[in-house]
Amino acid sequence: MGQIYVAPDLVEQYFPLALVGTQGNDRMREFLSRLSPVLDPVSYSLTDDGLGPLHELHVPRNMLMLLVAGMAKGAGDSETVSNESVGRGLLRTVYAAETTFQATHDDGRFGTLEELKTAGLLEPGLPQSSGYRLELRASGNKFEATAVPVEYGRTGFLSYFIDESGVLRGGDKAGGAATVADNPIQ
Repeated sequence: MGQIYVAPDLVEQYFPLALVGTQGNDRMREFLSRLSPVLDPVSYSLTDDGLGPLHELHVPRNMLMLLVAGMAKGAGDSETVSNESVGRGLLRTVYAAETTFQATHDDGRFGTLEELKTAGLLEPGLPQSSGYRLELRASGNKFEATAVPVEYGRTGFLSYFIDESGVLRGGDKAGGAATVADNPIQ
């Protein structure tokens, strides 16, 4: 098994090229810069279970999210579509922060928005980011987070929801909040 570490300056060298351009891209770059992700190693292993060689490549989720965001912004999406992408990413970031918070606290509970910020798991600029407003409710071993367009129709059409299950849900709620009853989103 081997691990490859990607230096932050290497990432910065390539990602700004993919994120330069329209206003939507500037907003995405600003959002991603506030995430300050720690890049985990890419790992590779080669095993043989008797049926032939098995090659496994493990790419950290945060690095994959940066790559996908960079490619999506290079496609020239409209500002609304870019904001919706940021809204989805915002809730996925909240989910990752909540699972980290729960795993690092002895009582096994999820954290409030302020506790996540204090722990350094979320940036102080939240709950509003690139056209979406974040709301988070945490109680014991449950939490619910929603991302709603700040100005329905202008900053986004879709509202999003995520809870401790990690399933991102959403739909066009005419500016209202999405719920656990909404359809899952890929």
